[in-house]
Amino acid sequence: MQIHEHCYLKVNYKSTVDWKQVTDHLRCNPQFHRLPRFDHALIQLTVEETIFVRLIFLFRCCIPNFGSFEFALVQPYTARINGSRRTDRFFKLTRVKTVPRASSIFVPLSSFIRGAVLVPDPDHQDEHLIVDHIDSDMFL
Repeated sequence: MQIHEHCYLKVNYKSTVDWKQVTDHLRCNPQFHRLPRFDHALIQLTVEETIFVRLIFLFRCCIPNFGSFEFALVQPYTARINGSRRTDRFFKLTRVKTVPRASSIFVPLSSFIRGAVLVPDPDHQDEHLIVDHIDSDMFL
């Protein structure tokens, strides 16, 4: 068995605003121009549930005589799209909280829907705000 690490993921999706294909370029790199960069994404966790995650590790696993599989190790956030969301009063942005790093999960790369911009909230440790103003169809 061989494991190949990847530091870049290109996610194509169809915008629900204009129905055109859009591409997000996600990085998962401890040394991206000498600084760590671990982007965020929206993934399909189950048929009915989507969640925001932070990338930790991207890889392809090649098993001889069986095949090749692509996975990501991700750190989920607590708020789910299909459930109730906490909204910031001032900015009107959705607030999410990171789960402990030990609760990270493996997901197939095919579960990635799109990239997402999450900004750390300086007033609340381990909480982030989802910047959906630059992606007008984030919650559509």
